[in-house]
Amino acid sequence: MEPNTVGRKFGIGVRVASKMLLDRAARSSPPSPAAQGASSQPPLSQVYAQRGKAVASGARRFGGAIWRPFAHASGIIWLQITGLFFSLFAIVFASNAYKLRQDWAAGPGHARFLTYCAVTLLFAWFACSSFYRAGKKQRRGHRS
Repeated sequence: MEPNTVGRKFGIGVRVASKMLLDRAARSSPPSPAAQGASSQPPLSQVYAQRGKAVASGARRFGGAIWRPFAHASGIIWLQITGLFFSLFAIVFASNAYKLRQDWAAGPGHARFLTYCAVTLLFAWFACSSFYRAGKKQRRGHRS
């Protein structure tokens, strides 16, 4: 057999098989709504739109059910970790202020002592407020 005749026979066979497949599909599918006249079924575009809305609604509810508790717990943990780091800085600055405690009234380290005290109070405030916010958020629950 020559390559041209094989290609022709194969092409003819494919065309005949596709025509047979199209004929069978046309016979087995229900008639279109235009051929039936008025149909009780909504058009396919409305069906697909309703399915899309239902999928979007389900995905939104599933995402809320999964994401909201995760975001709530991670927010509380983040506030607690932040409070921990602030308290570590407060401890470091408090220890430096303690080393300079004899210079609290006057002396060469007076300004450093006051600076360490101010920064200690600042970081202690940040730590306490962070832990307070974490506790408040935990008591409030994941409603917001």
